[in-house]
Amino acid sequence: MTISVVIPCYNGSRFIRKAIESVLAQKRLPDEIIVLDDNSSDNTLAVCGTFGDRIKILSNPKGPSGFVHAWNNAIAAATGDFVSILHQDDVLEPAFISRGMALLEKHPEVRHLFTACYYMDETGKSSSLSYAGQGVVRYSGPAYVRAYQEMGQPHIHRCPGVITHRSIFDQCRYEPAAGHIADDDFFYRVGQYTDVIGILEPLASFRIHADSATGSLEDEWLAGQLMHDYIYQCRQWKDVPFMKEGYPYFVRKARKYIRRYIGHGLQKANWRMVREGMKKWWSL
Repeated sequence: MTISVVIPCYNGSRFIRKAIESVLAQKRLPDEIIVLDDNSSDNTLAVCGTFGDRIKILSNPKGPSGFVHAWNNAIAAATGDFVSILHQDDVLEPAFISRGMALLEKHPEVRHLFTACYYMDETGKSSSLSYAGQGVVRYSGPAYVRAYQEMGQPHIHRCPGVITHRSIFDQCRYEPAAGHIADDDFFYRVGQYTDVIGILEPLASFRIHADSATGSLEDEWLAGQLMHDYIYQCRQWKDVPFMKEGYPYFVRKARKYIRRYIGHGLQKANWRMVREGMKKWWSL
């Protein structure tokens, strides 16, 4: 079994060296490391070029295409049996690939694996965990959805530390319409096609900083985006038997961000926002 690590990036010069170094420090090196640059305007490509032929650098001259399209383009370029996406500002622990692939080789019928992760700040200092556990667990698809929704801070795992068989991407891709929770959306849909193995100790780190996709957004704008994103989930999964137990979660989340959106509208006396929020509320 082979594995590709893909690193989609856009103006990532601040952190991408650490991301690449964490892949090159793996106890089991991946079969290929692909950096796909989405037409950065900073010196991201120059930083990546210092690694020479240890990595493969691809460029999208038509970018920036948006982070979800960048993920899909990077996956499409991979040739491994399995693919792991690493964001430009996150890092992997040295044992991530060796432990993950050993489990997938032991359970060839399973096509998706995750590990818990650390949360770290701009300096790389870890502050908390997505999930504080140990050992290995195997979930059915519906049980994986429930674990992702109900366990951890705010989820049992995040994007770094996930390995997915390339056949899954033939059945579902990252969906741009899912917006800022396109990663969550993908993980929910994966459960329809395979059991999932989880390593409940952190083998990756998720960086939180002001320049991240959500960290740099105004709260009002983010509330509106997440309102739309969770309404999309409600519409996608309504009356779908696979998501019967998980569906109420999407309704709760949608109403949470509708309330926030209406609150911002009231604070600004923006009655258009208030009317829009109320309309969304009653549409659920």
